[in-house]
Amino acid sequence: MRLCRSHGLVAFLLGLQILARHKVSAEGEACNKAAAQAAPGVCVNMKRCPPYLAILQKHGASAGDFLRSTLCYYQDAEPIVCCPLGSEAVATTPRPAPQPANNLTAYGPLYSPQCGYSNAQHGRVVGGVPADLGAWPWVAALGYKNKTTGRIKWLCGGSLISARHVLTAGHCVYNRYDLYVARLGEHDLYSDDDGANPVDARIERGTIHPGYSPENYVNDIAVLRLKREVPFTPAIHPICLPLPDDIKNRNFVRNFPFVAGWGSLYFHGPASAVLQEVQLPVVTNEACHKAFAPFKKQVIDERVMCAGYTTGGKDACQGDSGGALMFPKGPNYYAIGIVSFGFRCAEAGFPGVYTRVTHFLDFIQANLV
Repeated sequence: MRLCRSHGLVAFLLGLQILARHKVSAEGEACNKAAAQAAPGVCVNMKRCPPYLAILQKHGASAGDFLRSTLCYYQDAEPIVCCPLGSEAVATTPRPAPQPANNLTAYGPLYSPQCGYSNAQHGRVVGGVPADLGAWPWVAALGYKNKTTGRIKWLCGGSLISARHVLTAGHCVYNRYDLYVARLGEHDLYSDDDGANPVDARIERGTIHPGYSPENYVNDIAVLRLKREVPFTPAIHPICLPLPDDIKNRNFVRNFPFVAGWGSLYFHGPASAVLQEVQLPVVTNEACHKAFAPFKKQVIDERVMCAGYTTGGKDACQGDSGGALMFPKGPNYYAIGIVSFGFRCAEAGFPGVYTRVTHFLDFIQANLV
């Protein structure tokens, strides 16, 4: 059924368009339209909000006043509405399949459309859930090899940013002479029957930011160089760096980027075998600084960003370190943060702290060699 042919929808759209110039929220931002809902929501295209589409389908033009009260703004003849936040609330259209780019052997930064395409449909993820197979084709698991037993432990994460480079946290590399391999294209770390075809690439070297401090995690960023190029496929593909001006100059507050990793499911709990994903709101650095004020050594400044719910319950955790905070923009995802530190995991009142990638673009690009 094509709702665009509904007279009620046409009238609704025309009514919204009159009000559009007064709306300022951006798509993907948090919202809370008090007249329409008590729970927080997110600004999305009307076509990607099943609850409101159902209301329109059932009540037609008579639902106009209610639906107008949910309006964030109007974009290209399409209403952007404040859809209730929840994994079942926002249905997204499939991402375009990434095009294999095996001819991209240069190690300079990649731009759209050569990076950042996800293979899966992503609605809003309220809590940590298993990721779809192939959902995050740039996510890397970092393996640390015991020289005595030869056993590999997967202790950190990272993100593929070129055919031969992985972005991660400085504390995942500092004094870790056992850092051995980056695994790409993985889903379940301990299963060969999960449908994935992972690729292991030995790590040639890791370059930590020269200003990194192991005491307070300042400048917590590193670039790994792999011993060989990784061929790009739909299942293994780099994430974009936040190089475009409209991404680079944002603070991302009130946006909901993603984090994915194989870290612990709760503080001091077991690590997950299957890749997990969670979506978190970015909070102001002022609020983050206040939360961490009792911890005198921790530095909350322009080099970091913070994300998490004030009520806790959803967060990155041990083992997720080094993974990217992933911001969707159109059909692409950008690495805007790197999992750095926090207080326990998902503790109420304590957002997670992420290295702010936009602050370190010069360092990253200088090490893509």
